[in-house]
Amino acid sequence: MSRRTDLGKIYLVLIPFLLLFLAFTVWPLVRTVQFSLHDFDGIGALGDSPNVGLDNYKTVLTDPLFGKAYANTWAFTIGQTLIKLPLSFLIALLLTRPWLRWPAFFRTVFFLPWLMPASIVAMVFGYLLSPSDGAINQLLTALHLTDQPIDFLRSGPIAFATIAVISTWQIMGQYVIFWMAALQLVPPNLLEAAEVDGAGALQRLWHIILPLVRPMGVIIASLGLIWSLGIFDWVQILTSGGPGTDTYVINYYVYEMAFAQARPQFGTSSAAAFVFGITVLIVYALVGKLVGRAQLKRKEYGV
Repeated sequence: MSRRTDLGKIYLVLIPFLLLFLAFTVWPLVRTVQFSLHDFDGIGALGDSPNVGLDNYKTVLTDPLFGKAYANTWAFTIGQTLIKLPLSFLIALLLTRPWLRWPAFFRTVFFLPWLMPASIVAMVFGYLLSPSDGAINQLLTALHLTDQPIDFLRSGPIAFATIAVISTWQIMGQYVIFWMAALQLVPPNLLEAAEVDGAGALQRLWHIILPLVRPMGVIIASLGLIWSLGIFDWVQILTSGGPGTDTYVINYYVYEMAFAQARPQFGTSSAAAFVFGITVLIVYALVGKLVGRAQLKRKEYGV
């Protein structure tokens, strides 16, 4: 009887989560699929719009702009991840060293930018990077590092690199906290024993710390990838997809199709969102396998 009571309590606790999951995940997904099968402009009922089958998917998959946005999204995601993950790990490693003075101060310095909304940070840097009167260009000119102002946001590769650097700075504190939590999983007695045996700092890092934080590292890397795939606000505020279409990403493509056309194309934008969503699900599946392998590797150390 007590077992049934415990199960009943568990199900009761899960009901709010289930309702939220159905309302904000399952239902939007169902509606996205429905929109993607219709030539829907947002006016009137969905049932009144023509059912076009898979035509929206054909349109998306044969649209060069979608292909460019897809490639740009992955280029940004991989580039930003390769910057923020190792850099945040090194910062976390330094912040957890016992010889560091004022650790709370430095942790606050790295964490504060994450508390600021990305849209506000993007607007501020839009002014700072202005080629006419931006503070950054004025500083570079005053230090004689450049002969003339640099238009950071009007060249495709430079614009993407600029967005990657700024967004990495803004979100760095979050990943530093993740890595600091992962480093807490390393038993101090293992490090002490290795030091007694003559292992240097790099040897302890390579043979003890990295293998033990690998499971958490895989999770942190997967979160970094998936969150970077959702880039939109930086592009919307700083470049609006420009110059031309050089900084188009998937979310901006979906936004443009749905809200910036003379006749809104909710069907096409929904098809684009669904196609890209499948990519994200594949990434999740691969990450799950990597986490499992990393956990098995961790067990080999007996922790």
